[in-house]
Amino acid sequence: MMVLTSAMVEEDARHSCLTAVRVLRVSLVDELEGRIDALLEVLVGQEAFTRDDREEVLCERGPRARVRKVLDILECKGEEAAKVFFSVRSQQQLSQNTAQPRTSEYKKVQQKHKDVLRRRSESMLFYNSRHGEKILFSEHYVNLLLVDGHQALEIKRHEVLAFGQKRLSLQHKTGLQRKIAPAELFSRANGKRPVKKVLVTGVAGIGKTVLVQKILFDFGENKDHLTFDFVIHMSFRDLNLIDKPTNFRELVLRKNRHLSKELDRIFANDDKLLIILDGFDEFRHYRRCHAEAFVTEPEEEAEVKEIVGSLLQGELLPNASVMVTSRPTAINHIPVGCIDRYVLIAGFSLAEVQDFFLRYFQDATVARRMFSTVSANELMLTLCYIPAFCYIVCCILNESKDIGGEMPKTMTDIYVQYLVALLRSHTVSRTETCPGGRGAETTQQLSDIVLKLGRLAFKKLMEHQTLFYSSDQDVAGLQGCSLVSTFLDRTVAQEPGCTEEVFSFAHLTVQEFFAALYCAVTDQPLPDAIQSGESQNNGHFDLFSRFLSGILSDRNSNFLSRQAGLYCREEKVEMYRKKIITDLALLCENGAHVLNCLHCLFEQQDPTMVLAVLPELLRVNVSDETLSQMDHNALKYFLTLTEGKILLELDLTGTGMNFDSLKDIQPFLYRCQRLWLGENNLDMDAVQVLADVLKVSDNITHLGLGWTNIGDDELQALCAAIRAKKKLQELWMEGNRVSHRGLLSLADLTPDPVQTIVVIWNNLYETESACVRSQDSIMVNFTDEETWQAWGQWVFKRCEVSSNEKLLAVLHKVCNMSNDCLELRWAKTFYGQLSQLIKRRIQCCTEDDMCKKLQRFDRLLNL
Repeated sequence: MMVLTSAMVEEDARHSCLTAVRVLRVSLVDELEGRIDALLEVLVGQEAFTRDDREEVLCERGPRARVRKVLDILECKGEEAAKVFFSVRSQQQLSQNTAQPRTSEYKKVQQKHKDVLRRRSESMLFYNSRHGEKILFSEHYVNLLLVDGHQALEIKRHEVLAFGQKRLSLQHKTGLQRKIAPAELFSRANGKRPVKKVLVTGVAGIGKTVLVQKILFDFGENKDHLTFDFVIHMSFRDLNLIDKPTNFRELVLRKNRHLSKELDRIFANDDKLLIILDGFDEFRHYRRCHAEAFVTEPEEEAEVKEIVGSLLQGELLPNASVMVTSRPTAINHIPVGCIDRYVLIAGFSLAEVQDFFLRYFQDATVARRMFSTVSANELMLTLCYIPAFCYIVCCILNESKDIGGEMPKTMTDIYVQYLVALLRSHTVSRTETCPGGRGAETTQQLSDIVLKLGRLAFKKLMEHQTLFYSSDQDVAGLQGCSLVSTFLDRTVAQEPGCTEEVFSFAHLTVQEFFAALYCAVTDQPLPDAIQSGESQNNGHFDLFSRFLSGILSDRNSNFLSRQAGLYCREEKVEMYRKKIITDLALLCENGAHVLNCLHCLFEQQDPTMVLAVLPELLRVNVSDETLSQMDHNALKYFLTLTEGKILLELDLTGTGMNFDSLKDIQPFLYRCQRLWLGENNLDMDAVQVLADVLKVSDNITHLGLGWTNIGDDELQALCAAIRAKKKLQELWMEGNRVSHRGLLSLADLTPDPVQTIVVIWNNLYETESACVRSQDSIMVNFTDEETWQAWGQWVFKRCEVSSNEKLLAVLHKVCNMSNDCLELRWAKTFYGQLSQLIKRRIQCCTEDDMCKKLQRFDRLLNL
């Protein structure tokens, strides 16, 4: 068979240029999109195209569409026009190699631009650095962990809490994933196509803007690894202030007037241009960047959202490299088809945490002592992987000798001590700068300012806003308060005829803490979502509710009153305690998802509360969320306090359990009657932990191990343990690797003690299945109506509260059914419910790729 290559077509073009147009069509679109307008003018000048042809081409939206139209017209015109086209193309290629030479003026402007960027990026703005305080970037920058991939935000999980899940996932994949240096972001991977569009994601405070500053600083310092001629940086905070049509040229010149003389040449050499768009999640129009009206020229007037969309989709400056940074909350609104590489900032590694401590404390001995203190505190060490948290922890440690508080045990403890530490630092600073202490505010004045900040934080949290503008009335009320700069970051956005200050809390979680503090010490009612329990479903108020619980605890409310003059409302303290007790008792009785409520209990650190909780039947469900270390701590805290109480049910389905985590909670497993561990990847070591439990437990009667990747060897280890105690009655092993050989090891265990063994979707052939069908205890089909109806209800209940990604994972597992089985009554009900759920999710889905995946299952279930 002969393969027609591009080179062969080129060689033969003089014999059949029209054939070359047809065969090279795809590559021609890629090659010519950046210079189609110039090529079109030459074709008209050489009379290969008419003016009408030109108008027809120019009516097309975007350069790629214009190339396609040119190729269509060539096919209609014939061989002679195609010859002229290839001649013009060759001339363009030749001239491109010598076009737009780097003149001395070009190089002079380039160096000027580097000098400007170096000045702009040489200082690092710490979260509450004092006015005039200069902290050199080169001395305080700590390397960030960058890996390929991105964090898709779960529907029911707060982004900072979800980071704990992602961190665990990354730790498990460290052997598979390579760390990326900032200079490698645009390098080709394994010889694949060039990387032009890069999306960098990460949770709040993880270091996205610091990474941008690192790139700008390195470029300004003439680091050899950056091969671009120019780097243009734009912040979405600045772009938010533009409320009328503009063009890309003007956007560039607003803060880079020194580029004006050479800007045409810079745009012409766009393959050597990097454009950085920082903070996409902060863009007011981020939901509307799927541009319908494309901009193809830098001088073309349009709305900012259309210019951004055209840059992202390669319609404007198609050869330029573009880097976008965003929190996970907004990435579903970025057109996925235009992104060549997804990069996740995973924060610090342990070595970088140590490096940060050294740079913060500026004394190796002190830094080692402080790091040793943090290493002994599991919670604080976990939080230090996020750079903004690492700073907060260092701030607390620096001031802790004067505060007199205990080492933090909970998230709220950390933030309460952070607040008090900064208030103390602020007071000392004001006293030192104002002789006689005349400039220092009283405790009452400070607490009043804190409440004003709390009111702002609460109001904006309810409105899902993290940026506040000086024109906002709530912000205007804070003008002149010296304490504001301690907790709020301030940037000045300047536009022609408009200068506006933009504020944000040092970190998203700091805003949530202040909002909870305001709610705790004023008569502000609880948000409706918390009172109604809706926050359980979307995760937006998870951290707020935990902070509120911790602030209203006796420990922290007393600490705040002594140290900051902030007094919690007694009626709220009592009311919130009752709410936790009532919610926890109800959730444990119904077997509903209980994790956030366990965290609220953990924040209280009051063992007496559990005595009022314990229902007659204790069911603990933390399923379908990969548990972070903080989650494990909250779960173990509750299980420890309920010592002696039999657990009717412990549902750990899809929580990322493995050998280490099972070993950690092994003492609690002996108390379980029903233990569900499905959808966790369990190796032989993990199975051996379960076998040890089965050998001695007098309680465990039901065990769920569906889709845990266990095979015959693991099953045999479990069977040996079951024989020792003979208490297990029901064993679910659907979706695994068990064969007929493995089932033989169960022969003497059925029907006594094991009355039901489910082995559907395993490695069983029809002939082998027939051999075991005669044993009523072993289920290899779906005919038991009562059993499968209950199973369907359980799976559907999980699907209803799952994210779209989790829903897809479940659908892949449960949609493997024969047509005969689908006719069963329970199956019709179950799959009918799934179909309706999928339709509802499709209606609400904003991510194209996810929508297509859901639609495939929708079609499958409606065949």
